[in-house]
Amino acid sequence: AVHRLLADEKLAPERTVFVSGIGCSSRLPHYVKTYGFHGIHGRALPIATGVKLHRPDLDVFVVMGDGDCCSIGAGHWIHAIRYNLDLTVLLFDNAIYALTKDQTSPTTPRGYASNTQPKGSYLPALNPLSATLGVTNCSFVAQTAEWAPQHLFETLVAAHRHKGFSFVRILQRCP
Repeated sequence: AVHRLLADEKLAPERTVFVSGIGCSSRLPHYVKTYGFHGIHGRALPIATGVKLHRPDLDVFVVMGDGDCCSIGAGHWIHAIRYNLDLTVLLFDNAIYALTKDQTSPTTPRGYASNTQPKGSYLPALNPLSATLGVTNCSFVAQTAEWAPQHLFETLVAAHRHKGFSFVRILQRCP
């Protein structure tokens, strides 16, 4: 869907940047022929904010996993929504820390047994949509899934065309 977006929207590689943090999702900058910045865990949004403030002419995408965004990067996530910069943010949410082999994440459903909580997650899952919608100055929020490719593509197009902070939660089945 991302490759199709880049082609259909005729995004020039030299004017497009993908910024990511750490985790499975954050490998995406390596799979597109654009500028990319693979940052540190939870810091993709401050890096992308710096890029966009310095070069507002660039198309800037931010790619994060549920841990990267909703845990260590949560403070940056909330304030990035408030700034409402023209960023397209993609949250790849598989509800688990998969790269570290089945550890509970903030979006893990209550009761799910993992390596870090073998008796099941005891907290209710954080809902990234509710959290985003609850922040002042929120301007674009959507949810889609990797198993619905046409809907995923159409959602990415709408998010990219939106002027302001676009937050897209992409549900994934990758455990």
